[in-house]
Amino acid sequence: MIELKGIEKTYLRGSEEVHALKGIDMKISKGEFISIVGPSGSGKTSLLHVLGCLDRPSKGSLLIDGVAVEKMREDELVRIRRKKIGFVFQQFYLMPGLTVFDNIALPLVFSRTAIDKEKIIGAIELLGLKGRIEHYPKQLSGGEMQRVAIARALVNGPEIILADEPTGNLDSENSENIFELLKSLHKNSLTVIMVTHNNDLAARADRTLLLKDGRFPG
Repeated sequence: MIELKGIEKTYLRGSEEVHALKGIDMKISKGEFISIVGPSGSGKTSLLHVLGCLDRPSKGSLLIDGVAVEKMREDELVRIRRKKIGFVFQQFYLMPGLTVFDNIALPLVFSRTAIDKEKIIGAIELLGLKGRIEHYPKQLSGGEMQRVAIARALVNGPEIILADEPTGNLDSENSENIFELLKSLHKNSLTVIMVTHNNDLAARADRTLLLKDGRFPG
């Protein structure tokens, strides 16, 4: 489903040239649950940004369903992000002035898709948020906010979920709950790629990859 060939990513930080990714080769099959671990600064978030078509690689090729996407126009990349990929971040990025329902509906608004109330309510019920539809983020716990963020990532029906430290701001109980939620979504044929510092959770994925200094050692 996803293949990276010789992916490199270099960017400038002030006058310093940073080599975030240094020749990444990997294949991800449809329906896999992969965890990526590694020390801070190892390139994990840079790798997710390339995988999610948020950032173009400096060198190499990214293929999604056999199609090279690194040279696509920005509008083509936007369509891939909207249709194929859902993003979950450590920071929940909820709009404080919007209800749970409206936060989840945002991707449909941005993609100019008709608001399907049944689809949104289905996502709300799937994520165990039925009693929170009209609540605002400030009325939710951290675990509930992350569930809203996951529901928002699912509302466009993506094939791939990219999760960057999805449990990083949560206590151990909520971390376990969010991980189990991701696992249940994975069982419904979603491909899940999760960056985490939690080695216990990482070990329970189908495959765990160690990223160090912009490379997969060995």
